[in-house]
Amino acid sequence: MEIESLKEKFRTAKLHPVQVDGSAVDEHKRGHLFIGSLEEYLDAMRAIAAPAVFIRIDVFEEFDFFHSPEDQDGLSDDETDFIDLRSIVTELRAFEKHLGAIATYRLSATLTTDSLDFVINEPWWIEFLKLRETATDQVDGDIEASAAKARADQQSRDRNALSALSSLIKDPNFTRLPTQKAMIAYALDQIPDLESVDENSLKVEVQNLHAKIKAKGLDRKR
Repeated sequence: MEIESLKEKFRTAKLHPVQVDGSAVDEHKRGHLFIGSLEEYLDAMRAIAAPAVFIRIDVFEEFDFFHSPEDQDGLSDDETDFIDLRSIVTELRAFEKHLGAIATYRLSATLTTDSLDFVINEPWWIEFLKLRETATDQVDGDIEASAAKARADQQSRDRNALSALSSLIKDPNFTRLPTQKAMIAYALDQIPDLESVDENSLKVEVQNLHAKIKAKGLDRKR
């Protein structure tokens, strides 16, 4: 059944259908977001005999031009780096003329145990949000790409460091060390990049080398 057909059945039964969004307007409060035009919202208010409608406004501020990248979760506001999105999508600068203007009206009619809400967005605000999303997607995408490259570079350094560690089997000063702990300390001193290698991976590699050294008798002084 289509929604309009369902609504018509209610109208035929002399009831006023009110379509709402499936999720709450705000996760911190109970309420239903009305779907339809402002005129239809007013009709619904009359149908439910709402005694009053609360109006809350959101004003466009300078901070709306800034974005906190997604990889900064867990940082405090003082530690977080905010990026001016106007440097990413220059078209956003055209919206500076709207600073201080009302961007959104949020209407809320209190019901017995809930509320029925309606949001009016200024057309320019909707356009701003589209451009803002373009800019934030680019920022987050660039950061993720940089992070992926950094991870790949680190993995490459780790592989090279472990490869250099394996070559220490040719170093008598290494092979004759009495303990694996001493071998790790020696390896870290000779190959600084091993500092960033996972500790368990480093231990496993040294254990394998130690076994090879024992098997080949490389730990014996000649």
